[in-house]
Amino acid sequence: MNTVAGLEPGTTGYHGNVPPLDIPRPPLLHTAVSGIFRAASALRGARVFHPAGALFHGYLDVGTADGPVPPGRYPVAARLSRGLGLPPGLPDILGVALRISLDTGPWDVLLATAYRPARAMLLPARGWASARYSSVAAYRRDGDERPHWFLAEPVGPQPRTTATSRLVPERAPVRFSVTWAPARGPCSPFGDVVLDTRSPVGDPAMPSFDPVVHCPAHLRMWPTFVARVRRDAYRGSRTGRGGTLDDGARHSGIAEKTRPAHNHSAG
Repeated sequence: MNTVAGLEPGTTGYHGNVPPLDIPRPPLLHTAVSGIFRAASALRGARVFHPAGALFHGYLDVGTADGPVPPGRYPVAARLSRGLGLPPGLPDILGVALRISLDTGPWDVLLATAYRPARAMLLPARGWASARYSSVAAYRRDGDERPHWFLAEPVGPQPRTTATSRLVPERAPVRFSVTWAPARGPCSPFGDVVLDTRSPVGDPAMPSFDPVVHCPAHLRMWPTFVARVRRDAYRGSRTGRGGTLDDGARHSGIAEKTRPAHNHSAG
């Protein structure tokens, strides 16, 4: 059974991969990064990047042991958005933020459209149908020090524009094939994300995703200094718009610790 897990009261959700958020006397760089993103988020009144999005629910089916998590079915909350918030007729950096409910707690994976052979090179997309996604930052897994990237690509029909209003899972589920990819060599497709429900909640009620804090203990974001900078940037952005990591918890399917999500065999 995959338990829908959440943050314990009074904790940061730290899984042991980077220092917790309440480090005393953070270095000047960390303070500066947090301050810049706090100010930018407050000025914009929203997330610095991907300011407006749509919230979906579904699941991740993992059918192989070659990926970052064991085989099984895991509940997912996903926020799909345009990175710069440009009008839908223009290319934009599209984003897919996943909150995957693991037995040990939530795993937040942030994906953006990228030139996938380079793994970490962002690339605007003309629409959801042609988008190809990367985690941009890599992960190292216990027992395998090679950096791996979380990649995704659409499966089945998706809109040819960047408008999130055109994503209607009630007509056709929004699907992505997900891959665990090293810098070189063969990639390992390990499952599928299926989003079959769209939530009507507004952006302030959506979860605040943080891939550094919400990361399983057997994975480490790489390079470490990038993880530390991202941690401070996300913290600053949340503070600037008056958000917390528990924002939208009732809609994310993660923080309701008393309600289990049943495991199904991956198909």
